[in-house]
Amino acid sequence: MADSTEPRKHRYSAFISYSHADIRFARRLHRRLEAYRLPRQIAQDTHAGRDAGRHLKPVFRDADELTAAPDLTTAVRQAIAEADYLIVVCSPAAAASVWVGREVELFRGLNGDDQILTALVEGTAETAFHPALRGDAARPALHPLAADFRPSSAEREAAFLKLVAPLAGVGLDALVRRDAQRRIRQLGMIAGGAVAATAIMALLTVVAINGRAAAERERAKSESLVDFMLTDLRKKLKPVGRLDLLSTVNSGATRDYRNEDISHLPDTALQQRAKLLQAMGEDNEKRGQLNLARTEFDEARRTTAALLAAQPSDPKRIFAQGQSEYWVGFINWRLGDGARARAGFEAYSALAQDLLQMDPTNPDWRMEAGYAQSNLGMLVMRQAGDPAGAEQHFTRALEEFRKVAATRPTDRDTQGEIADGLGWLADSQRLQGDFDGALASRAAERKILKTLLAQDPRDAEVRVSLLGNELALARIAARRGRFAEALDLLDRGHAAAAALARSDPENGDISKEMRAFELFEIRTRLDMPSGARASPQALATRLGGCGGKIAADQEILDFCRLLRARLQAAAGDLAGARKTLESLSSMAKSSIYSSRWGINFAEESRLVLDSKKHERN
Repeated sequence: MADSTEPRKHRYSAFISYSHADIRFARRLHRRLEAYRLPRQIAQDTHAGRDAGRHLKPVFRDADELTAAPDLTTAVRQAIAEADYLIVVCSPAAAASVWVGREVELFRGLNGDDQILTALVEGTAETAFHPALRGDAARPALHPLAADFRPSSAEREAAFLKLVAPLAGVGLDALVRRDAQRRIRQLGMIAGGAVAATAIMALLTVVAINGRAAAERERAKSESLVDFMLTDLRKKLKPVGRLDLLSTVNSGATRDYRNEDISHLPDTALQQRAKLLQAMGEDNEKRGQLNLARTEFDEARRTTAALLAAQPSDPKRIFAQGQSEYWVGFINWRLGDGARARAGFEAYSALAQDLLQMDPTNPDWRMEAGYAQSNLGMLVMRQAGDPAGAEQHFTRALEEFRKVAATRPTDRDTQGEIADGLGWLADSQRLQGDFDGALASRAAERKILKTLLAQDPRDAEVRVSLLGNELALARIAARRGRFAEALDLLDRGHAAAAALARSDPENGDISKEMRAFELFEIRTRLDMPSGARASPQALATRLGGCGGKIAADQEILDFCRLLRARLQAAAGDLAGARKTLESLSSMAKSSIYSSRWGINFAEESRLVLDSKKHERN
């Protein structure tokens, strides 16, 4: 006779409870859970929640498991009793389902409350959670782990891992990190697949297609492939920091639109083409090809504006037009065209508010509202020279991002936006002389970035953000007279930028970061007491020339010339210094703070000829 105290052995990882209206999602979830292979390191660390090998134990779903059962109730009870977890597929239909409620109550009675998970596929927690989950006078409400699978959610992949982690008996952070590392290792094969895919698409465009129905089928296939390349594939390649691979993706996607009469393209293809133009513009901006990027962004905006005019209430088209307005605002901000930058950012903000009013519960729309506030803060700070007003915008942006983070705390992109928002907030605090506040904001930013980098050490986007953080900390230290600390930060940042540049030589942004570290080092040494700094001649040698490939960036060129003028003035050559200042661009002479590094060129120019003044912005 078996010992009654022996722990019950569970046959299933989970029992999926769902309404018949959600059967398609339940089937997909069932297949994904049973097909998922745990990362090798995770599988080596634990055997909980799975059989031998790297797969979870079977998952029970009644449509598959009950066909041979003579007694439905008995079979359900037995399956629930033998399941580690209950996964409730939540939707308004599930909330009204009698059977979902009975399964929840049955599981709670047999296994308690701690092993219940939810998969939100439609609606909100208020409309999609069954009353059995919300509790009543007799039983307390449950607060189960919620995985957000809604189409509007930006954490759909993370949502799946949220369910896998407890089933496998591992921590979510560790699983996300190991899963991301495995995906990164697969990127080489994915990139190779992208190249093969472009060849397939090229073939599709030259094969004669007989019949309208056949043409539409081929167009749908091609559009599906392009959509994959512009969304999933591009998102996976971005953290690798390889513009050459992104160019391959863009080139392959572009093939589908060559030699086509754009006026005859269907709306879906036009939307896709606009998205492609935005991707190409984004990459060309990173290469320093700003005018080419502006042409691409302008063309994308014309397309999305026409599509929105045809269906002005379609949220997808409002969103697409918002992206166009943002990119047009951004590229004009980079080019120093303040009026067009403001027009683009304000239009983007209005569209983001339209989306949020249409669906206040949509976290993606709330993120858009946060982005809009951050953009307006940049303009107020850099163009209007009002860091106090900018701080208000940045604070509101962070409020929006943090509201979203409360619903998806492990989402990498949301955490990255919070870090970016803290960086902008720190800049506004620094410009107001609030160095303690600026340091606190930068420390909070750095903590988030370090956490993200620990999850994926190869994430080039996070590593670039850390470069900005390092440079900002150096600038604060220099302003406070801590020159040794500032120089140490600049040296470390320059070395990190050089390492990134070697891995992605096409990325002009990183080359500019390297040069910025060098220029701020010269500036820091010039700000040191005269007895502690090197001679103007030695610093001039260290500065080097202001020409070369990077000189195509006007901000870098102006900054270099300004430092040269300071060195000339320090050496007693005031006439040479004045002549060098005259060579500064009209953008440097008219802007209050430069677009990228926030340098006050007008104030710096005055300091060249005023050796008694030592304050720096």
